[in-house]
Amino acid sequence: MPEEYQRRQCFPLRLSPSMRHEANDLAHQEGISLNHFISLAIAEKISRMEHSAWLKEQKGIKQEKTSLFRVGSDKRV
Repeated sequence: MPEEYQRRQCFPLRLSPSMRHEANDLAHQEGISLNHFISLAIAEKISRMEHSAWLKEQKGIKQEKTSLFRVGSDKRV
């Protein structure tokens, strides 16, 4: 798909009336549109999930290095 078409694509979003009202109020307080508010909320969620995955990956790398270090330290010359 051409990039221009993707930017104009609509996505129907079903929100409960109370959630939409709350989001609309918060967007209004921030001085932004509801659409922009929802886009920011999605971007924030994606960022948190990517960061969480990165932390898990780093933890796995750290544990791998630690276990390699322990094995190496048990050797006596």
